Amino acid sequence: MFMDNYIMGAVSDEIAAKSKELGFEKIYFLDKDFVIITGENQKQVAAQIQQAKQKKTQVFYRPTTEEMLRFVLERTMVDGVIGVEMIHPKNSLHYPRSGLDQVLCEIAAKKRKKIIFSFHDILISEHNAALLRRMAMNIELCKKYNLEMIWSTFCESTQELRSASDLKSLWRVLGG
Repeated sequence: MFMDNYIMGAVSDEIAAKSKELGFEKIYFLDKDFVIITGENQKQVAAQIQQAKQKKTQVFYRPTTEEMLRFVLERTMVDGVIGVEMIHPKNSLHYPRSGLDQVLCEIAAKKRKKIIFSFHDILISEHNAALLRRMAMNIELCKKYNLEMIWSTFCESTQELRSASDLKSLWRVLGG
């Protein structure tokens, strides 16, 4: 498995050099190589995605509701969705609410969308155990529906960087 590192900060030679040293193949920087769009208004989100696609960058969407997630997967040209585990603040009494389900996975597979998992989300989460369980469920669904997945640090500084081998190990524990 080749590891690419997505960096949430500005372009930095220091972070790029440290990433190479830690074993990452390629390094992508926010606003230069990819953008992350959020929002709850369908027209505004669609316009932002269209505008970002014209710049030839990868476009990821961070959903806030299931309705917006479905809209983005079905009707926009987004490359992937990030942080679907964070849609629901609380789990159901009977099952974890991971953000993905069979219907959304079928749509994502049909439209060739990527599901993106962020190590940064784990670092900042107040409920790591629940988040890790949700990620494991989503990885299981993604494998079942043959969805392409991205696993990266999405770090904001050199202090948040982890080695590619550490990320691979955690990925295997989660089921990837």
